[in-house]
Amino acid sequence: MMNMRKKLFILGIGGLTGSKLAMMAKDDFEVFGSYNLRNPEFDFIKSVKLDISNVHNVKGTMSDIHPDILINTSGINSVDYCENHQDEAKKINVEVVENICEITDSLDTKFIHLSSDSVFDGTKDTPYTEEDVPNPINFYGHAKLASEKIVLKNSKNLVVRASVLYGWLLRTLSDLPSSSMKPINFGQWLIDKLKSNEKVKIITDEYSSPIIADDFARSILHLAKGNQRGIFHSAPPLRITRYDFSVKLANTLGLDSGLIQPVSNKELGRRVATGFNKCLNSSKITQQTKFQFLSLEESLNLLKKQVCD
Repeated sequence: MMNMRKKLFILGIGGLTGSKLAMMAKDDFEVFGSYNLRNPEFDFIKSVKLDISNVHNVKGTMSDIHPDILINTSGINSVDYCENHQDEAKKINVEVVENICEITDSLDTKFIHLSSDSVFDGTKDTPYTEEDVPNPINFYGHAKLASEKIVLKNSKNLVVRASVLYGWLLRTLSDLPSSSMKPINFGQWLIDKLKSNEKVKIITDEYSSPIIADDFARSILHLAKGNQRGIFHSAPPLRITRYDFSVKLANTLGLDSGLIQPVSNKELGRRVATGFNKCLNSSKITQQTKFQFLSLEESLNLLKKQVCD
């Protein structure tokens, strides 16, 4: 008897995580995906242009394909943009998620939702675990927490939180506009600036557990294949400031780390409230599922290889 591969639908295959997921999943799943502004033109998956805020179109697409698993990588991911455009952020990051949840529930499709350390207030001295009580302090965090609660009403669904996400998006995609309101991730932005010999101001008073998108995607698929449910943190066992991370990235890629100037959040003049501790403890995924994260050195070497290719 033929082993029928499960159908996996990825919302947002033109973004950083979505494109990595699509490339990694093709050996284990029958992969489908949607894009809005960025069409990656992958020849190995069946893709469709889809505006996720159009619930009628989403329902039609999902009913036709009837995926076993849906991973939602789309959304507005800029904390600052969400703070200044709260109605739009609520619509895309909460109401759309609720609509999609109703559709996946009706099709008995497992919904995997991606979330963030922003559900916490960032005041704890140690990395946050899945057991810690969320307490968001900005609108993005509030919206993310609201969407998590919606998704987790169905006990078979899964929420995967990351801290700082970075990686190398194909140039054909990163040069296009993005509906995430964050056209380029921090790592790629930094590389572009340093390659252009521009000075950059990077904060020293915020700690995080940055994860390369390839590893984040790998962890999500690992959880999907293991049929895990509930909340998992996906973060390497790492506590580093944004400044120290930037210097390591520059040094690994042979770029001038002297262009990186240390500043505080206050000196940078950021108006949105964020905590100093964005670190996530991911011992649950390593202990329960035996998943092993790449080290920072391995991750930066992978990034270097992708930048050079």
